[in-house]
Amino acid sequence: MKHRDIQLLKKIISECKDIIRYTNEVGEKRFLENDIYQKATAMSLLNIGEHANALTEEVWTENKDIQWRKIVDLRNIVAHGYGELRMELVWNLSRKEVPELMLQLEELLKEV
Repeated sequence: MKHRDIQLLKKIISECKDIIRYTNEVGEKRFLENDIYQKATAMSLLNIGEHANALTEEVWTENKDIQWRKIVDLRNIVAHGYGELRMELVWNLSRKEVPELMLQLEELLKEV
């Protein structure tokens, strides 16, 4: 794996940790009422998608269990507002999918 890929994966992990921290600080009700947490979380999701999109094809191909295309597609929704971004969905992704992604990437980096 290229050095640049390793750095991008570390950045994605860092963004995942930020999202986990944001959502741990508040419950779902408070998250859905607080645009500061919503915007911070959305920005981290956007950054995750940006970094994922910059990874080499080799990383995508060798790690097909990670849904790279969906990660990048979510980035596009956040960035361009294709339809309205539902904060309930952002909350659910943040609480379920983001921690799982972080663990997958940490395991991936252990192999390097």
